[in-house]
Amino acid sequence: MCKLDIQPQHLEIVKQILRTYLPDYEVRAFGSRVKQTATTFSDLDLAVMSEKALSLRQLCEVEQAFSDSDLPWKVDVVDWATTTPAFQAIIMQKSIVIQQKPA
Repeated sequence: MCKLDIQPQHLEIVKQILRTYLPDYEVRAFGSRVKQTATTFSDLDLAVMSEKALSLRQLCEVEQAFSDSDLPWKVDVVDWATTTPAFQAIIMQKSIVIQQKPA
């Protein structure tokens, strides 16, 4: 099982923002914080597993919330529906679900 390389209190901030701004989506973490290759200030890469493109407003609001938060690093939000199949394959190779899609 993969482990996410962030402190529990930071994960809770991330989850709170996701519940507030993207409550209807599964969200996966990927990249260096999943691969255990992150440095202290490496960003956190998140993929919103959307079937159709998120609105510009949704993306702006969640990105602003992460920017305004007390997280010590940047959060990169990727919209699954707008990524290429090649990038989707990279995400799926090694990712961790940090928010389930509601039933």
